[in-house]
Amino acid sequence: MSAAIFEKPPVDWITINSLIERDMEDKIEVIAGDMFKDEFPEGFDVHLFSHVLHDWDFSDVKLLLENSYRNLNPGGRIMIHDAHINAAKNGPLPVAEYSVLLMFASEGKCYSISEMEELLAGTGYSEIRYVPTVANRSVIIGEKE
Repeated sequence: MSAAIFEKPPVDWITINSLIERDMEDKIEVIAGDMFKDEFPEGFDVHLFSHVLHDWDFSDVKLLLENSYRNLNPGGRIMIHDAHINAAKNGPLPVAEYSVLLMFASEGKCYSISEMEELLAGTGYSEIRYVPTVANRSVIIGEKE
């Protein structure tokens, strides 16, 4: 298995130093780029967005998902790890509270499961599924046809 981290300079150097400290620099590549200006690197089977999308508004999230879809290998998967509001948009309360905080601190919010499913399907992803994890977090997975 190989992995890469796509990170904007100068944070890419912080990431590289963190990998060196953990003796992982030979296992994980760091690719410098701006997720809003550059195409995501090609040749990967999985794109993981962990606690990223909640910082951005709907149009920016759509842009990132489209970039992912264009550049994932055929049959690849997107994994969105975050705090998600339930599909009915009525909880859980800790995620709703976190979402209010995000709305004051960033352009984003905690997106609901139904909003993420709609965005992913609109981008072309299929086989979309929701997997709860721990601490009111979850992963939403979509597959590229």
